[in-house]
Amino acid sequence: MTIAVMQPYLLAYLGYYQLVNASDTFVFFDDVNFINKGWINRNQTLQQGKATMFTVPLIKASQNRKINEIELADFPKWRKDFLKSIEFNYKKAPFYAETYDWLQHFIHAKNYTNISEITCESIISIADLLEMKTQFKFSSKMDYQTKEDMPGGEKILSICNLLNATNYINPINGQSLYNKEQFDQQNVQLNFIKMDEISYVQFGKNDFVPYLSIIDVLMFNGIEETKILLSNYTLI
Repeated sequence: MTIAVMQPYLLAYLGYYQLVNASDTFVFFDDVNFINKGWINRNQTLQQGKATMFTVPLIKASQNRKINEIELADFPKWRKDFLKSIEFNYKKAPFYAETYDWLQHFIHAKNYTNISEITCESIISIADLLEMKTQFKFSSKMDYQTKEDMPGGEKILSICNLLNATNYINPINGQSLYNKEQFDQQNVQLNFIKMDEISYVQFGKNDFVPYLSIIDVLMFNGIEETKILLSNYTLI
């Protein structure tokens, strides 16, 4: 069985969903420390031809607190403003109607109160939309070995052993964090996933702006083409 373990990111870029799709089981690393100025509560969309950050406001966010402990600040107001921004910037995109319909339904599904809740559910919702077969688990609900000073690789291997994993996939930028021999000793094959160079037409007026939220991918490619893009990666 192939697994991946990652902090939950809000409406992440395509490469994140490639990792989800490449896994039999995807574990949300939701009981580790929050990362300030990371991708947990923010991402980028296209505005006037440029990548522009959107951020979900949080209450007392700190790298000394766990992701699943941090609450959202005035989510209803943020939701209203965010949907208006998406409508204004993408209403002329070719797949606006189907993408906005999904986004509106997801974001109004409940009054989210916790950053872990909305990020995890955004990923699961996209996985359902793109008909992925991946199963999801939460590290906070697993009895894996974890201590504040324990190296990340040991935590991951503990989760791998709990799930009887034979393969573990990590994003390419984590190559320096993990020791292949350590994984080999536990009979777990370690691979890194790298998204291929992908571009598509964004309104046809500007140079392609990469690495935006999955919202952008769906707006310009639609559900069926996005399913195909999920396979455009290399395993190392």
